[in-house]
Amino acid sequence: MILLSVQLLGQSFEEQVLKYFHKEFPEYQKIEIQLQQKYLTDEKIVIDYTRSIKLGKGFAFIPVIATKGKKTSPSVVSVKVQLFKKLLVASKDYERKELLHSSGFEEKILDVTQINGNPVKTDFTVLDYRAKAFTKKGEILFEEKIEKIPLINSGDKVLAEVRNGNVLVTTEAIARQQGSAGDLIEFVSLGSKIFKARVINATKVVVE
Repeated sequence: MILLSVQLLGQSFEEQVLKYFHKEFPEYQKIEIQLQQKYLTDEKIVIDYTRSIKLGKGFAFIPVIATKGKKTSPSVVSVKVQLFKKLLVASKDYERKELLHSSGFEEKILDVTQINGNPVKTDFTVLDYRAKAFTKKGEILFEEKIEKIPLINSGDKVLAEVRNGNVLVTTEAIARQQGSAGDLIEFVSLGSKIFKARVINATKVVVE
């Protein structure tokens, strides 16, 4: 068991907790904490690195070893926390199905403690996507509000490849759904047979 005594380091417990947070969660640009408990002068609290921090919505629970007098026991310290992360924010309104472009977003460091959803990473390639729903200027770009630009739309004619052993057969088909590269979607053959195929590009699919 590895324990760290804050008294030996000459740091306050709060400073040590903040340092621990930055080490465990390097993806955040800024972390602010506020201890929810006060301890008596005869209590000694050290972080227990054999257990993990548990994060909730706006709170975290730090594993510690608490010593009072001759009694030592594992415990947790409740900490109010704010987590700040660099995110992409819309610098203009985006209508549904409007193509995204890099000039339409800016990077901002925001508090993500209470947000619901999955914000995209700042190195995200927005040019491959379009808005799935209306996105207002100033809103964070979430994965749930975007979709890949479809290579094939419903009604498009494509060439469907079917491999049977060493024999490769190609036939024309009509898309019944829209899809991007790698998607498995429905098509209908000229003989009205419905099947699923994997999208390769805008004109070619492979039957699986």
